[in-house]
Amino acid sequence: MPAREPGANETPLKGSTMHCQKVLELLPRFIENDFSEEEAEQIRKHLEECESCRAEYEAMARLVDSLEDYPLVNVPASFKDAIMRSLPKKTPGGEGPQQ
Repeated sequence: MPAREPGANETPLKGSTMHCQKVLELLPRFIENDFSEEEAEQIRKHLEECESCRAEYEAMARLVDSLEDYPLVNVPASFKDAIMRSLPKKTPGGEGPQQ
């Protein structure tokens, strides 16, 4: 994705300025309809104005649609337990991994 000038294709979201980087971070939640109508409208407006972000959105939406065609796979509880044990432990305050 080509670099953009600061301020290019900005859209406000809850009092802040939405840049392409922020829109790209929010796309998975946007695809899952995880925003208020007001927030979703601001993202839609940015996507209408920004060809690059719109292309990323369309590619991600196609991927999500294609993944929905695959059946869910049941895995044994031991698999989940092994994954959870391999993840870093969070600090007591929930601020990230312990050192």
